[in-house]
Amino acid sequence: AFSGCTSLTSISIPDSVVSIDLSALDGVEKLVYNEYDNAYYLGNSNNPYVCLVSAKATDITSCTIHSNTKLIMAYAFSDCANLTSITIPNSITSIGSSAFEGCKKLVYNEYDNACYLGDSTNPYVVLIKAKSTDITACTVHSNTKLIMDNAFSGCTNLTSITIPDGVVSIGNYAFEKCTSLTSIALPNGITSISDRLFESCSSLTSVTIPNGVISIGSAAFEGCSSLTSITIPGSVTNIGDSAFYGCGALTSITIPNGVTSIDHYAFSGCTDLTSVTIPDSVTSIGTCAFCNCDSLRSITFEGTVEQWNAITFLYDWNRNVPATEVVCSDGVVSLI
Repeated sequence: AFSGCTSLTSISIPDSVVSIDLSALDGVEKLVYNEYDNAYYLGNSNNPYVCLVSAKATDITSCTIHSNTKLIMAYAFSDCANLTSITIPNSITSIGSSAFEGCKKLVYNEYDNACYLGDSTNPYVVLIKAKSTDITACTVHSNTKLIMDNAFSGCTNLTSITIPDGVVSIGNYAFEKCTSLTSIALPNGITSISDRLFESCSSLTSVTIPNGVISIGSAAFEGCSSLTSITIPGSVTNIGDSAFYGCGALTSITIPNGVTSIDHYAFSGCTDLTSVTIPDSVTSIGTCAFCNCDSLRSITFEGTVEQWNAITFLYDWNRNVPATEVVCSDGVVSLI
């Protein structure tokens, strides 16, 4: 958003902001930050500490994050090799990727097979990682709000996990390659399925996605080869790139009314998929969205032939799609 704004010295960030992307402030070298206990912040006149941007230096040993802080930027404490103690308040709603990467001396709070950070009031605000990749089960603490990127990645023996509804964010790759996990109920507080959340969870057969989720991230279920069915709630508006790529056991999918975009390769490689229903709310279908769906012979589109042609005119979605027809509300489109 502000990348390369080399003369920018001042920016006001309101409390309403819920996330700031990784490269938003790249190269903004003249920006003047607010300071509080070993960290730099951005905010506004009423709350100067909305967003923690970075540690003051990589040699800090401790940091108490301000109690009004909502966001911690990606890589904020990256390579703070001497950092042993950090206090994270309950006000935090978002932590960027790799925020604590390389903090090898950091002391965590522990609860049932997982490591946490928080404050004296709530030591379990953020679940950082599993105690080890050998764990078989985990019950996330009832006071936890966030689960970090890669938290359970590579826990190949994990068969059971319980996540409380108080969790509002689960990071990218959090359950990647949990190859023994067969089912999971996601908490009602989340609004998105993060990128590659369940990538290569080859034993996963069942996922409960709560109503309120708006987007399904890129490659979120890629390689979930045992996933036989999934219910996409009506709140979803976007299905990301490769979201269900290679989910070979899926036989049918109903995309709810309200979804506006199905991105590139979203269902590519779903070799057992025989039935797809697409609502007329969809306005874009990405390249190869249904490529290599070997069993797919017919697609139901709830809009008109004219609407379908308008969508597919812009995208080479049909490349390598074996389907022979699209059944629209006012006719059939032949794909031969």
